[in-house]
Amino acid sequence: MGYVACLSIAVFILLSLTYIIYSLDYFNSVNDSLEAELDLIEVAYKQGGIEQVTKLYEAREKNTQFARFAFILVDNNRQKLVGDLNHWPEFFTWSDGWYSFEMDFVDYSGEMLRYNFVARTRDLDEGHSIMVARVADDIRQNIQLVSATLFWSMVIMSVLGVIGAIIISHLSLGRVEEINQTIRTIINGNLSDRIAVGQREDDFETLAINLNAMFERIESSMNDVRQVTDNIAHDLRTPLTRVRNKLATLQKSAEEDSKEVVREILTEADGLLSTFSALLRISEVESGSKKSNFVVFDLSKVLLDVTELYEPLAQIKDIQMTTFIDSDIRLFGDKDLMFQTLTNLIDNSIKYTPEEGRIIVKAHQLGLKTRLVIADDGPGVQKSKLTKVFQRFYRVEASRGLQPGNGLGLSMVKAVVELHSGFITLTDSRRYFSDRESLGLTVTIDMPAQEALV
Repeated sequence: MGYVACLSIAVFILLSLTYIIYSLDYFNSVNDSLEAELDLIEVAYKQGGIEQVTKLYEAREKNTQFARFAFILVDNNRQKLVGDLNHWPEFFTWSDGWYSFEMDFVDYSGEMLRYNFVARTRDLDEGHSIMVARVADDIRQNIQLVSATLFWSMVIMSVLGVIGAIIISHLSLGRVEEINQTIRTIINGNLSDRIAVGQREDDFETLAINLNAMFERIESSMNDVRQVTDNIAHDLRTPLTRVRNKLATLQKSAEEDSKEVVREILTEADGLLSTFSALLRISEVESGSKKSNFVVFDLSKVLLDVTELYEPLAQIKDIQMTTFIDSDIRLFGDKDLMFQTLTNLIDNSIKYTPEEGRIIVKAHQLGLKTRLVIADDGPGVQKSKLTKVFQRFYRVEASRGLQPGNGLGLSMVKAVVELHSGFITLTDSRRYFSDRESLGLTVTIDMPAQEALV
């Protein structure tokens, strides 16, 4: 629309200048023709006086059927001596010696009609004066014709400008939307996706090439970091396992005073081994190798097993766990990984939900989509940190030191969901627990149903 507005203004200025130039040129032409007619009559008057002017008038009447000009020669009392006009008219004076008036005139058909005239005058010898007039209707018609032509030219240009702007915007914004869609995909975790590059050598293609190069660097850096982390976890797990086993052996032969210390060291070693194992499991899931274990299974039964498993733990904290689970929800995926994922989510909900709190577990199949919802009325997570909790080792500051963990649980959950071609989102739980002041946390997982994956 900005393009069309600028184009319309430019066209308006151009057509206005065209109109002004045409009008000036046309009026100059009319002025020159009237002056030429005045000169002709003045020469005849000087050569033979009124008689010569009369002969000129009679010759013109005889040879010309449609005269362009009408004139009148008057004496010093404005009495007609010769000419087409009936009398010296009462006229309106314009600038630069222009006059206009109306007068009844015999048409070529013999009818008496009223015409508008523009005229110029000139004084002669002996107090005589001449006026040469020209019908203004043709001038007005020409001006109206030019005005209408310029107006419709502007309308057509504006319409064409709108069409052109829509086409240009569609092409440009379509390409921008393609780039944005790819960027959104990469933001959602698919670092291997790239912007399609065409054969055209324009600014969009240059931008796409540069963005792809940047994404390559980012993916390479992320893979390097993950590879280093996985290598550390893999290389340290074996010696740490040996240390743990030796500590277990030492605990059996240690004195009573030392057994407690050895037990604490064993607990720390088990925690480290658990962290390293979690890192390796996440890497294995992200690599996609777990898809070899995909089968069709009943997700409803798996979810019911998990809720029954954690029901006693919820009762210890007097937490009300409510389930809304459809029967026979078929899913094509890794049953063990989904069991571990659901275990992590419900365990987190119970861990962070206060005593006498509430947890809602829902599972529905909506067409070709399976939706899981786990909502609690705990402290929740601030909106600015919702996307960060999926990062490895990230933990909300408020939970550090209060709850055990290594910050890998949700990273594992996200990796498993993406392995099943799903999406996971985190929001607050106010829609489920409007009577609570706390934010709460709702985990929503959308995955393709069996029919969509097989």
